[in-house]
Amino acid sequence: MNNEIALTELQVDQIKEYADKERKKFGVIDVPIAGELFMLLEQEGIAICQYPFPTSKKSHTDANITRFESESGQMIFIGLNTAIYYDEQLFALAHELYHYITQTGKAYDADADEEDKLTEKKADRFAAEILLPSKVLKSRIIEQFETSQLKNVSNLRLLRFIARLQSEWWLPYRALVLRLCEEKYITDSQVEELFAIDDRDENSVYSKILCGISPDNYKKLNTITKRTDISAWVMETFIQNYEDGDMTDDEFASILKLFGKEPDDFGFDLSVDAADVDELDELFEGGGVDES
Repeated sequence: MNNEIALTELQVDQIKEYADKERKKFGVIDVPIAGELFMLLEQEGIAICQYPFPTSKKSHTDANITRFESESGQMIFIGLNTAIYYDEQLFALAHELYHYITQTGKAYDADADEEDKLTEKKADRFAAEILLPSKVLKSRIIEQFETSQLKNVSNLRLLRFIARLQSEWWLPYRALVLRLCEEKYITDSQVEELFAIDDRDENSVYSKILCGISPDNYKKLNTITKRTDISAWVMETFIQNYEDGDMTDDEFASILKLFGKEPDDFGFDLSVDAADVDELDELFEGGGVDES
């Protein structure tokens, strides 16, 4: 999440309009989207490729949107890194949804060597807004504290409030803290104190509170799924292309292998070599347009 750039009020209002429009289109107005985001993106015709790419301090990719152009039309992929926590995966998907609806980012600018920091900040704010609308957040705060000014609220009480929000809306802890700050409910000093807590440490006060409120969601949100998969309709397209003779046995088996599948899983009796993971690297790091 990019904290180096401050958005203007006009930019924030526009982002909220985008998020509100998308929620209305999805038919989820003031209720949590949570894990339904995968299904909602696929309803948009966006293919989701899940793969556990290792992360490091030098290289870290949560997700990347890629646009492929061909004679038959356009296909949109979101490559999702499942080597990050599940709540971070959801935030990453919502972030990429912003790039899709605004046609911004490297997937839509072939000359971009890296993502624009302002655009990334907007995408982060959109992700937070679509996952937890500001009007819902405000109503929860007023209901709980009877005021929107939380500077005198103890950290322990804030942590319980944040944990209840996370157990219902499934945003990462740090994203929720930023939501409170962005909407000017808490001060910068409160943010620093809350950020000092390691929410992933099972022995931290926050983890204990969240686990006490919702042990099932605590476990789910703090799980690194390492899932390898691709949207079912894309897999079916691969299978049909193979059946139509557009792929060799080796090509077909290699594609399946990328996603942890075997030809036998779909009733085909083939014996071929394993796939090379490098093919998926382009989906995560390329972000460009294939004109082939």
